[in-house]
Amino acid sequence: MASRYALAFALAGAAGPAIAGSVTDLGLSLEQIRTLNAQLTAPIAAPGIAFGSPTAFGASWGQAFAGLGGQTVSSGEDDLDGSAVLGAGIGDPYRAIGVEAAVNVISLQEGLAEDGSWGFKAHRVLPNRAGVAIGVDDTGGWGDAKEQHSSAYAVYTQVIDLEPESPKRPLSLAFNIGAGNERFAEPGDDFSVIGSVALALHRQGSLIADYSRGELNLGASVVPFYRIPLVMTAGFINVTERNADLEFAAGVGYLYQF
Repeated sequence: MASRYALAFALAGAAGPAIAGSVTDLGLSLEQIRTLNAQLTAPIAAPGIAFGSPTAFGASWGQAFAGLGGQTVSSGEDDLDGSAVLGAGIGDPYRAIGVEAAVNVISLQEGLAEDGSWGFKAHRVLPNRAGVAIGVDDTGGWGDAKEQHSSAYAVYTQVIDLEPESPKRPLSLAFNIGAGNERFAEPGDDFSVIGSVALALHRQGSLIADYSRGELNLGASVVPFYRIPLVMTAGFINVTERNADLEFAAGVGYLYQF
C-alpha cells in the first residue's frame, strides 16, 4: 500500500476586496496596516508545512480538497505506487471547532479504489497564527484497509513571522509538534513524538523537515500559480534509512471553496 506522505494540502482563504481611499483614514495602527496589506496581497493558497506529520490546520465549512500522490516502493514487483484523497470540512475553527473528514484511496497501482479508508480531524485556530487538533486516520475502511488499526494523533502548529516589518511578510517559520500511535509511531512503540519545521522563503514556497514514525523526511512545497489553489509537494522519505530504504514521494493537492 502506498504511503500518503506526498498528499500535502494548504488551506487558505481568497484575498479580500480592495479598500477605497487611504487605509490611514480607518484609524489603524502601523502593525494593523501591515497585517491587512499582507492578507489582501496573499496568494490564494499557502505551501505545505509538513511532509508526513499531520498539522493542526484543516478544512472548515465551505472548503473541500482533493489530492493525488505517488511514491517509490522499495519492495515488491512494482517500483511505484500511488494514493488519492478527497475531503471536506464543517464547522468554524475560528469561533468554535472545525471538523475535517477525508477518504483515502490507498493504492492506485492494482485494483483501482479496491482499498481505502477514512479519517477525521477536529481542529481549532488560536490567536497569533497557531492551532491545535486531534484526529484519527484509518478509523474505518474497505478492502484490505479494513485490517488496519486506526492511528490517533494530537498536534500543535505555530507560524512565526521572521520579517514582521516587511509589508508582504515573505519569510516565515512554521512548526508542528505532537504525538501519535500506530502509523505515526516508531515500530515497536505504543506512540511516538511527531513534528515538522517549515521555512517559507517566499509566500509561494517552503522547505520542510519532518519527523514521523522515527523517520526523517525532507521536502519542498510550492504554490505555482498565484490565484489558483494548487499545492505541489515533493521530497525524500527516511533520508537516514533508519527503518527502511530511502524513497521519493511527490503529490499535488487542490482546494475548492464554495
